[in-house]
Amino acid sequence: MAPHLIMTLMAPLVSFGFHPPALKKSDGIVLDNAGKASYDCISSFRIIVLLQTFSKVLERVITGRLSSAARVVGLINPH
Repeated sequence: MAPHLIMTLMAPLVSFGFHPPALKKSDGIVLDNAGKASYDCISSFRIIVLLQTFSKVLERVITGRLSSAARVVGLINPH
């Protein structure tokens, strides 16, 4: 609803390079894969991890900044 507000709140985290432990927590849900004949094997299941929303936003911002910097320096192949 207010992206500028979210970025204002996260600016200190980005500038100091700090990722609070509360944002590192996640919930994992184990689901069975459809169509598997037997559920005795680990590959018959998949885990979906639900991260905190602010953690996802912060990760996206940092990834964008790092990829931009890597392109400028020439660390990423343009192809």
